[in-house]
Amino acid sequence: MAYEVESKQHWGLNLVIVLLVGVLFAVIMIPKQIWDEEEQYREESRTRMQNLWKVESAFLSLTGNYTELAENAITVVNAVYDSMADTLDYYGEQQLTLPPKTVQIQVNRQKIIEWVDSTLTDTAFSAFWSEAVNYYNSVATDDSTNSGQFARMVITAAYDSVKADTTWKGTQTITIPFVYNLQVPPNYTKMYDTTFVSTRRSQTVVEDTTFQVIIEVDTVTSEMDTSWIPVRDIEDMQERYPNMQMVDTSITRQTRWITETYPNPPTKEWAYCPLTGKPYILKVTGDNIQHLRVESPIEGEYSERRYVFFTFADTSHGYIEDGEVSWEE
Repeated sequence: MAYEVESKQHWGLNLVIVLLVGVLFAVIMIPKQIWDEEEQYREESRTRMQNLWKVESAFLSLTGNYTELAENAITVVNAVYDSMADTLDYYGEQQLTLPPKTVQIQVNRQKIIEWVDSTLTDTAFSAFWSEAVNYYNSVATDDSTNSGQFARMVITAAYDSVKADTTWKGTQTITIPFVYNLQVPPNYTKMYDTTFVSTRRSQTVVEDTTFQVIIEVDTVTSEMDTSWIPVRDIEDMQERYPNMQMVDTSITRQTRWITETYPNPPTKEWAYCPLTGKPYILKVTGDNIQHLRVESPIEGEYSERRYVFFTFADTSHGYIEDGEVSWEE
């Protein structure tokens, strides 16, 4: 009887030890897994912002302006490249039309006139970027945006409509066209191919083959010399020394790191944060000299519950302003 009690006590103790070891393992490994995941999202997000900056730079070279509509910029940059690949004379002055966007807004005639007249002026627009976005999001019934440019286009169109037609109120539909006048450089495809590329490092096993040869270095004295010749030089040596004799072969294998470059054409996923799925915030300011800021859409702290007791948490992934990144590389 005593033996049975002691056996049960040992079994219970072993179970407790196993559980404690499991808890200890979880406490150590799960946070590390979460930290690694946070870092992966952060690196991917910053890579997308840098890629988006490259797209905007290409768009600027084509149109003379930046745009806050990232998907449109990506479409234009790719469409011009495809057109040049299909048509040899596609350069110089060109025009590209993208599908228009239709939105519904709730129009209060008096409020929109007052808001535009007091807020949306040419001289003050850059200072009221967020106000334009907030106002658009308050009147749009089927859409939202983080683009001050697009918000201004819609609000201005609505303002013109209510000024021209006193009955234009309530729920209305506005269609915004996208027509881009381009100046396409003749070397655009070369610029595209060298800009939108990525690199990757990988390990490879390289075989080096060398031959031991006997060479007659002096035909008068018949003096012979023994040398090891790499396989890449063997043909040249055979031409120089027709009587050369190969007497041995050596093959060595080495593991080396190599860097490969491969095409990485712009895709529309670059416009969106991989963690939140929200579009990056693009802000264009300035008239004669334009400035662009590409910014993470994360405000404050983003968090998700993981494994009941743990939390995945991250903050803004930073921004790029006029080509300068806010993080240390």
